[in-house]
Amino acid sequence: MHYIGMSALNMAGWLVWDRGFVLVSIALGIVLSAAALAEHRRKPALIPWRPALLFTLAICGLHFTAMAAAGIYPDPQLAVPAEAIGSGTLTVAVVAMALIILSISFAMVLFDRKLARNAAEETQRIKAFADAAIEGLVVTDGDRVVDANLSFLRLAGYESLEALPSALADLLPDLDPLADGVATECRLTGAAGRDCDVEVLLRPLHWRGAERQVLAVRDISERKEAAARIAHLAYHDALTGLPNRAVFNDHLARAVIRAADAREPLAVLCVDLDGFKAVNDIHGHPAGDELLIEVAHRLRAVVRGDELVARLGGDEFAIVQQGGSQPGHAGLLSERIVGALAEPFAVGVQTARISASIGVAVFPANADNPLDLVRNADMALYRAKAEGRGLTRFYEAAMDEALRQRRQLEADLRLALANGELRLHYQPLAELGSGAIIGFEALLRWTHPQLGAISPEMFVRLAEESGLIVKLGEWVLREACGEAARWTPALKLSVNLSPLQFLQDDLVGAIERVLGDTGLDPARLELEVTEGLLIKDAPGALAILQRLKALGVQISMDDFGTGYSSLSYFRMFPFDKVKIDRSFVGDMIANPQAMAIIRSVIGLGHGLGVPVVAEGVETAAQLEALRAEGCDQVQGYLIARPNPIGHFEGVVMDRSPEAEAPTAKVVPIRRRA
Repeated sequence: MHYIGMSALNMAGWLVWDRGFVLVSIALGIVLSAAALAEHRRKPALIPWRPALLFTLAICGLHFTAMAAAGIYPDPQLAVPAEAIGSGTLTVAVVAMALIILSISFAMVLFDRKLARNAAEETQRIKAFADAAIEGLVVTDGDRVVDANLSFLRLAGYESLEALPSALADLLPDLDPLADGVATECRLTGAAGRDCDVEVLLRPLHWRGAERQVLAVRDISERKEAAARIAHLAYHDALTGLPNRAVFNDHLARAVIRAADAREPLAVLCVDLDGFKAVNDIHGHPAGDELLIEVAHRLRAVVRGDELVARLGGDEFAIVQQGGSQPGHAGLLSERIVGALAEPFAVGVQTARISASIGVAVFPANADNPLDLVRNADMALYRAKAEGRGLTRFYEAAMDEALRQRRQLEADLRLALANGELRLHYQPLAELGSGAIIGFEALLRWTHPQLGAISPEMFVRLAEESGLIVKLGEWVLREACGEAARWTPALKLSVNLSPLQFLQDDLVGAIERVLGDTGLDPARLELEVTEGLLIKDAPGALAILQRLKALGVQISMDDFGTGYSSLSYFRMFPFDKVKIDRSFVGDMIANPQAMAIIRSVIGLGHGLGVPVVAEGVETAAQLEALRAEGCDQVQGYLIARPNPIGHFEGVVMDRSPEAEAPTAKVVPIRRRA
């Protein structure tokens, strides 16, 4: 540029160049320009002013050295005008102009540095803002990755943008074509096989002077896992992992359709565990859960791959067996199940044994639809449990009639109280030493209008299973207390309490109201409870028993010896009386073990200072044996059968020394109106 400009100079004289200065000026321009370019490429961000300085030196070096190389000689024939600028003035003007140009250039350099710094700060701010985003952000140009924020790099497992694959397909291989603002789920292939589920959302972006796309990438692995867990819990039992009732019903419905189309039989097996409640009561619920998990493992092990095992709830399981020769195949499977569950179970550091009762119904022989198939299998299971443990029973048509009768009897029991079909009978309680009747036990009786007298064992069980026992129990207590309040002399009254009555909202309050309404002295009322009450919920039951004691009533332990009899019961609660179950009294003469149990209970009662009552005394031999062992009180047919209270007006026991058996004589026992 300099030499071209000089060549355009037109003057009255000659321009002579010094060859050495010319070469030096060209060399300075080339060397310094090359150094400026190299410096710019090597460290563009650390010292941005150094390349500009070198390039300025290249220009100035070339220019001023070239000026020194030029010599101007005027034509001697040409006279210089007097008004022409002198050389000194010209030198000052040139230097001043050069300084002005350099100052302007320096100012421009400073301004450019400020712009560059502002641009760098803005770029850093935008980058920090993008890196702070929770979602991964990826800028793409078509299928090429242009930029990505820190969240995406971390999600993909890369340490820097340079390590990130440039092809979008390498990161999101199964990504479908995206629409603006529409989220799409796909898999992200990260470094070292770090694949995860992501949700991708596309937005157009004007970036660095060109149209690009920005992808917002969100990790949804936890959400997918949570959804999978929720879906699993919706269709599987949370404890055992087996399919639940919903899956069982759906599978059975489809299996019945397939069986009908293929004209093949299908069997449903309902499995209920025998003795599971005892494991829960003795070892606790965590041990019961461990046992159920192991039961599920064993059931899976004995079925074939196409047979569904499901847990319907509690300790009840069900199996769908399709095809084969039925009912033979169902029978073989039942044998395998019974054998597998008969093996001991590890419960903590101890072992427990249970068994399984199984009910089987076969399609289409026993039912032609899933609902009836399950219902019939349940009826067969009910029969298996009623007949013993570890049994398998197949559905029979007679079971349906038996179940219908049972349900009808339950419906009739609900109406029996309103219809006046329930009555109270009383059985005397005699003191063995004196022979005197010291009280009565109130016993509920039901006379059905068509069926006649119904066994208490049957209708009490029905009442407990249906929840009627609470209402019936309160009615018995109120009727018996009202009756006993009219007795003269003031004999004791015993009333049985079902364990289910302890589950009602305010048992103590109900008993207190009955005593207040009837006027019966609380000291005359004796409430009989069984061991099962303490096994189910010892802390809750003990709290209620303590409150009952505070009312002034007496508490008796009934049927001692038939359950999980434990001396700890007497340490936990001071019972007022212990009753030996009639099953031991009935066997005491012929069975030494029964006699040993009776002797132990009597000794326990005497040691604790608690009276002992023997139930079910029917023979004189039993009475004498109990007398010899030191039993305190007796009750049974030998004394008197249960009857309406009017039957016992004036009856007491009397035994003269010469008599071989107790005889009854009538004395005036009055009832106040």
